[in-house]
Amino acid sequence: MELGKQPLVPADASDLKLPYRSDIDGLRALAVLAVVLYHAFPALLPGGFAGVDIFFVISGFLIGGILLDDIGSGRFSYADFYARRVRRIFPALLIVMAACLAFGWFALFPDEYKMLAKHVLGGAGFVSNYVLWNEVGYFDTAAETKPLLHLWSLAIEEQFYIVFPALLLLARRRPWVLVAGLALVSFVLNVGGVSHHASATFYSPASRLWELLLGTALAYQLRQRNDPVGADLPGALQASRLRALQSILGLVLLAGAMLVLRAERHFPGWWALLPTLGAVLVIAAGPQAWCNRVLLSNRLMVAVGLISYPLYLWHWPLLAFARIVEAGLPSLKIRVLAVLAAVVLAWLTWFMVERPMRRPRHGRRKVIALCSVMLLLALGAALLYRYDGLPTRASVVDSARQQQDLIFTPDYRNAEVCMARYGFVGALQYCQLDQPQQAPTVLLLGDSHAGHLVDGLRSYYRSRGENLWYLQTRLPFVGVPPGDDILQKETIRMMELALNTPGIKTVILSTAYKLVPSTDVGRVAYDALRNTLRLFLAQGKQVVFVNDVPALDFDPRACLRRAGVASSQTRTDCSIPRSQFERNVAEHAAALRAVLSEFPAVQLFDSAAPLCDRERCYAMLGQTLMYRDTHHLSASGDAYMAEQYARQLEARAAGAGLP
Repeated sequence: MELGKQPLVPADASDLKLPYRSDIDGLRALAVLAVVLYHAFPALLPGGFAGVDIFFVISGFLIGGILLDDIGSGRFSYADFYARRVRRIFPALLIVMAACLAFGWFALFPDEYKMLAKHVLGGAGFVSNYVLWNEVGYFDTAAETKPLLHLWSLAIEEQFYIVFPALLLLARRRPWVLVAGLALVSFVLNVGGVSHHASATFYSPASRLWELLLGTALAYQLRQRNDPVGADLPGALQASRLRALQSILGLVLLAGAMLVLRAERHFPGWWALLPTLGAVLVIAAGPQAWCNRVLLSNRLMVAVGLISYPLYLWHWPLLAFARIVEAGLPSLKIRVLAVLAAVVLAWLTWFMVERPMRRPRHGRRKVIALCSVMLLLALGAALLYRYDGLPTRASVVDSARQQQDLIFTPDYRNAEVCMARYGFVGALQYCQLDQPQQAPTVLLLGDSHAGHLVDGLRSYYRSRGENLWYLQTRLPFVGVPPGDDILQKETIRMMELALNTPGIKTVILSTAYKLVPSTDVGRVAYDALRNTLRLFLAQGKQVVFVNDVPALDFDPRACLRRAGVASSQTRTDCSIPRSQFERNVAEHAAALRAVLSEFPAVQLFDSAAPLCDRERCYAMLGQTLMYRDTHHLSASGDAYMAEQYARQLEARAAGAGLP
């Protein structure tokens, strides 16, 4: 399921001194209901996320049209325009973001609260789309636990209204050239980028502006006919039958978009023409078209349209928080209650906050107050982010140790010193040397599944007078073709360092289960492993190969009760069947046994064994959380694994051998 897929509704026509069109409020209702249903019950309306595109067209039609009028007549004022936007956008947005921070204080773990603070900052600065662009795709499952994901669309809309007025002022004599040119370029970027740069195309204003500009182009065309809102005019083009057919066709396109579109299809791309052209046809049909007058202008649809902005703002955080607290898809009952709560909160927000704040009385004071509160909220969010979500909050979890287990904070300072010492440049390489002033004696090579052993192993080796050096690679084997993988190319140099750095007595290799031995790539990798072991052993080094931990099929934080949420549930079974784990890695295990049988001097540390018994593999041992996510060890898991590692090495040294 995806999150937050539509922009905020534009300012009402009444705010902009235009004749009111109740059918546009009905169209807003259609858009927001589609999004809410999609987020709450995705199987019910799989293409409901297209509601955001409808909102973009509505916004471009109303506000873009007003800009055309004001700039064309010389009445445009930046101060007045942005004051209206502040009074329209800020009140509900402030309440929702503040409510999210307040609930998050009690319900979220430190890393989650830090991420929420980051997204509040993005929302306050109207740059959420750029923040999310660098994090995760809109349709990725990880997006479902981001309570403010939906603010990406508001950011795009406000970015449009920062740039567009200035461009219109420059092109006031021929605005149609500007609108058509920008729309064409934006649409080409959208279609050209959606297949290979899906996240960028989804979140970038450059590939989304054409949707707003479609609405603006419609507004310009109607103004050329002296019909700024698509009202009844005499003539063949405004004949009632033609208007009715146009409206019906538009609604058919909208329905088709919501029923046909799927998250797995490249979107927006060409598919976005379905909801956008549908919205254009419905708006262009005018308020007297039968569908507009009877279906969209009925009192219920208009009522929902009036609260569509706060409903959009409220619905996703409620659903996202429910998913977080329940550690998965909430029950049908919870989702229904979340939607009902969103409707109630939206109505209260509209009636008690939005309406009073949008009245022009004391307009200047309202704008100053709203901007001041937004700044304070942003500063508070910045502090929460700076201090890692305040992990010392009493409300977080039941113990300080559990808090630490949920946070992974790399030692960037050590990495900088290490990278400088060995000549690594850029952010792709990760390098840590336990005691930077001394030469390394033990080398840990591998990906992040070696990284989650670093703290425990360096403590163990430090206690023995050794100095652990960690190099993060992709596959820590000599002879793996790098292809276009930049990090694997750097791995070649890392392996050269590993082989040519004097003083290293022990080499530890660790990597995630990700190779299928029966494939060509897998065969090459296992041959490269043989070559790597042969080279290290030929230099007289002690070599340890670390077998990976089991991957979980659930979020391990579901095993912890959220101390600030009395109703939060924890998993009663924080484990997976051992048989399931063994099936998942059977091919790899067989291939690894074959390789290691050729090198009896190589020691095997099986990091899965300490987490499993004969029947189950555990995410928690007693009250201690072993994992921080589905496949990485927590701080406690790291320390525990170092203890097991020490026991096995000591047993081997005593002649007992590895278990």
